[in-house]
Amino acid sequence: MNNQVESLKNLKALQEEAAKDSRDYKVYYKLGDYYKEQGNVRRAYLSYIHSLYLGNEKEDVTHVSKEIDAIKKETPEYAPQVSILIPSVPVLAQMKAILTATLALKEDSNVIVLLDWEESKEVTDWLKEVKDITLLSVKGLPFHKAYEKAVSLTGAGDDLLILDKGSALLNHALYHLRISLYRDDQIGAVNAVTNGPAYDLTEFETPIKRADGYAIEHNLPGDEHMDPLLVPSCGSILIKRTCWDEINGFDPSFLTLEVAEKDLSFQLISIKKLTYVCHHGYVYTLVQPQNNPARLLDYNYFYVKWDVRLNYSMFSRPEILALITDPTDTPLKVLDVGCACGASLLAIKNKFPASEPHGIELDPGSWSIASKLFPVTQGNVEQDLDYPKEYFDYIIFGDVLEHLNQPEAVLVNMKRYLKPGGMILASIPNIMHISVIGDLLNGAFTYQDSGILDRTHLRFFTKGEIIKMFSRAGYEILDTGNTRVWVSDDQMHLINKLCALSTSETDAFLAYQYLVKAKR
Repeated sequence: MNNQVESLKNLKALQEEAAKDSRDYKVYYKLGDYYKEQGNVRRAYLSYIHSLYLGNEKEDVTHVSKEIDAIKKETPEYAPQVSILIPSVPVLAQMKAILTATLALKEDSNVIVLLDWEESKEVTDWLKEVKDITLLSVKGLPFHKAYEKAVSLTGAGDDLLILDKGSALLNHALYHLRISLYRDDQIGAVNAVTNGPAYDLTEFETPIKRADGYAIEHNLPGDEHMDPLLVPSCGSILIKRTCWDEINGFDPSFLTLEVAEKDLSFQLISIKKLTYVCHHGYVYTLVQPQNNPARLLDYNYFYVKWDVRLNYSMFSRPEILALITDPTDTPLKVLDVGCACGASLLAIKNKFPASEPHGIELDPGSWSIASKLFPVTQGNVEQDLDYPKEYFDYIIFGDVLEHLNQPEAVLVNMKRYLKPGGMILASIPNIMHISVIGDLLNGAFTYQDSGILDRTHLRFFTKGEIIKMFSRAGYEILDTGNTRVWVSDDQMHLINKLCALSTSETDAFLAYQYLVKAKR
């Protein structure tokens, strides 16, 4: 144990050293030595490669090269190679800026395949003159065929960095994505992060250079910068070649990279692999026009294929999970009721590695995904549950109680599964929110597909009624918070009038959901 603690201290010291000067090649050489000592030869190799790329002193470069050559010779299976796939953009100035930045930071990439959709003759003619890329015309090819052909031009064992359309590499991004991919065998792909859309740009090199300055400061070593995802949010993704081959690449039915990559992550879950977002793998993306009809078709097909909607059931609930304040090494047992596809369960396991997450989910599509990751029961929480008595430290109800016929009875029943002193964590919509009250004053109480008046809600609550329900069920409420959404000036004016006419305070109309932490 002491050796492990000392090892972590050494790693932390190296990470702090990198933060002072992220382009100091000697730090990455030391990181290579550290990973080599820890037995993660792949990470050692990648750190040596990054040190070699940044290095500028001949003697040190020679020394690092010997380490790299030794790994390639003695254990070539621990020397992962990578190829980069870049889709063309129709604006020449953008294409030039993207390639200039990416080629400067390609490090030891085997092959860079430029998929040219030939949307612009000017771009195509220029690309034919560019060195260090393999130009592939994919004009008229279906989306999946274009990438299938591009992959065939890469090395047989190369991991694949698929850049989003309009995306350019920034400092350290390739290194951090690659080293994150080899943190452990559970990881099948890693997702970059990128900027928000920047419209009306007339010049493209300057914003990329500015973003590169940000990357030098923020693309820093550290596994704490990684989080598991159900689906990627950025279109730039690095996938292990073994995983790509096992799932046979992109599903032929998808038309857009955005949704095809989300499907890719679900396919990875099917083979017990996860996608992680790397907050320290920042790339820059120049906004591109979207093919909205194709995107809509892809969203619909994703639902048909997986019985899960992409704009629902995919996200963790950090505002609820923030109520768990135990030390991160605590071996918690947690039950998430209505866990959807398991995003919160993933977040719990990531933050509390020794934890034992469980779930209950009624929806068959969501259950089929979550159950591949954790022990998840497909069923109704209002029926008998097959869990040991006094087993869980926490039971989570994230926007669930309002869907139940007898929420109070469920809370009473849940006490038997909580340890003494165990907690219920819940989020519950507030029927007094000004958006509802304002409509009600005008005679409207219209159910919707989502939100406070979700058409599947059976029960409605105010803060006072929530407190009464938990108290009657035998719980001590330790904390109540709330989430909020934007309100207009007119709504705020109405709130002030309502407060003048009642005993309610402003918060009663501003709270969108109440967050409850209650002790058995």
